[in-house]
Amino acid sequence: MDTLIEYSTGATLSLVKEGYITQDLLIRPIEQKASSVDVDGRPGVVRESVNHGTRVIILSIMFLATDELDFALRRDKLFSIFSDLEPFYIYEGRPTYKTSTYEFELPGQTWGENPQLPTNIEILKGKRYKVIRTNMNEVEQRGLLGKVDIEFETYQLPFAESSGTTLDARTFDKETWQTGQGLVAADPTTLKYVFQNETSFQVYNAGDVPLKTNLRDMLFEIEFRGASTNLSIRNTTNGTHWQYNGSNGINDVIKIETPTRFTKNGSSIFKDTNRKMLVLNPGWNTIQINGATQFLLSFKFKFYYK
Repeated sequence: MDTLIEYSTGATLSLVKEGYITQDLLIRPIEQKASSVDVDGRPGVVRESVNHGTRVIILSIMFLATDELDFALRRDKLFSIFSDLEPFYIYEGRPTYKTSTYEFELPGQTWGENPQLPTNIEILKGKRYKVIRTNMNEVEQRGLLGKVDIEFETYQLPFAESSGTTLDARTFDKETWQTGQGLVAADPTTLKYVFQNETSFQVYNAGDVPLKTNLRDMLFEIEFRGASTNLSIRNTTNGTHWQYNGSNGINDVIKIETPTRFTKNGSSIFKDTNRKMLVLNPGWNTIQINGATQFLLSFKFKFYYK
């Protein structure tokens, strides 16, 4: 196995290319936080709310050093890799052939010469987790073999997110999408997220998490270009509805962005709207447009997964 790290700068680092083998990448379920109160004379508790908390991910790494000096160098390099104070993304890497997670060299071979070492690995580029390191155990040394467990927590949202957005090309040869992203429910190459002069259409959310325009840290943007009067965008699938109580010209641009940011040509129009959020359910959503006939409308968002 392998783990790919992507930094905020866009630079990436493959652990296996650095000489480290991922023994396991344990992705725990999302914590659920329940708020409750006790009521005298009433059995049990009164549940007020249940929300998603964080998600814990544990990375187990091993490495083989060539000698004692090399062991110290590899150990210190691990400390350097995982001591960054900035959050970063991690991707899973899985072997593309049937074998054990790792193998050792035969007598006379050196590191990397065994064809069974994890070289044929596919990085699952479609989903990633934004994390921060919360704990790192000391590196256990057994001869020249080193092992260590590193614990992460999701940094903002606890969900996995798609690497690409709805405005990226949806072809599986671009290393942006993968199986298991919900795209098999429809032909991904025919999904539309840009609509011209269509007042009724469907938008597909391939994730299993609802998208909300009032949720911070979630990428969800709607852009409207064209003339309108009292523009209305309604999701008839769940009843959510957004409206601008004003007019705009053919060259004006209205944007709805998270968290609850509504602008026209860069200036806020929040006070001139109904101040409501739009929600996209997982799966198909039917959208209706009123107050406009000549326009270009785009939906840009990522898919999120529990």
